[in-house]
Amino acid sequence: ILRPFTPIKGSAAMSATMNLAASARAPVAVSAKRNVALRRAASTRPAKAGASVVSCSASRDDAPGPMKRLASAVVGLGAASALTFCAPNVATAAELEILSTPAPQSGVGYIVDDAGLLSRAASGSLNKSLKALEDKTGYHVNVITVKKLVFEQDPFAFGDKVLEKWYPTLEEGNLKGNLLLVKNTKEGAIVGGPAFLQGVGNDVLDSILSKNIPYNVEDEKYGEALTSSVARIAAMLEGAADPGPPNKFEKSKEKTYKTKAETSDKREVFSNVVIGLLIISFVVPMVQYFGYVAGDPDFDGD
Repeated sequence: ILRPFTPIKGSAAMSATMNLAASARAPVAVSAKRNVALRRAASTRPAKAGASVVSCSASRDDAPGPMKRLASAVVGLGAASALTFCAPNVATAAELEILSTPAPQSGVGYIVDDAGLLSRAASGSLNKSLKALEDKTGYHVNVITVKKLVFEQDPFAFGDKVLEKWYPTLEEGNLKGNLLLVKNTKEGAIVGGPAFLQGVGNDVLDSILSKNIPYNVEDEKYGEALTSSVARIAAMLEGAADPGPPNKFEKSKEKTYKTKAETSDKREVFSNVVIGLLIISFVVPMVQYFGYVAGDPDFDGD
């Protein structure tokens, strides 16, 4: 129930202000009605008193409460967490890009070098060899490089995904093959259709994955790893002799330094030689001097 407003002075004004502050903590609907009543009453009050009431009400309404500040902090923390933990991963984009890349067209391209491991010369040599292989036998082999596998960390599983994405039917993928090289783990995989795998043979496939790729990738010879692997695959599909795996360079395990005993022996010999030279350098001039003096008659007469 709203009562008519009467001006308040002195201590009564202070108590009215305290009552107004207490009313601000009331429910929202009651506070809103009371603010409206205060604004109506302020129009009949003197200017000074009305201004103080209105300014107090406005500051109370505009100031955020504890719950509002807590909600703002929670929202800000959630946004920061989303930016921190949901940042795009560059490695995952590589896998998605390869899967979304159209299948290389026959006679046009055979390489998807997403990791950037191949030089221009190596890419040209691979394209030339793979085109010649397809023209001669009908087998189409793709070379794929990727920096890191995140979604599917098994290179064989990822190679199968790419093969199924590019050639979804058995007829399309029967003569197709993918040679995959992962830079981060230095692993390789060879997948393909039934005719392709049978044409290359399990022995050559195992030899390529256990020798051609590891031997060269160990020294970061990525181009050589892929070109030598393609050469063996092409030879088997064309019915030629297998060039064989590369020879692994074995570092010499012989010691290239001298032992302590050998160093001590040579040090003693060197010391003896130095001492002998010093003795000769002192003794020989003295002997020569005495020889000259002994044979000089003038020196004896003096």
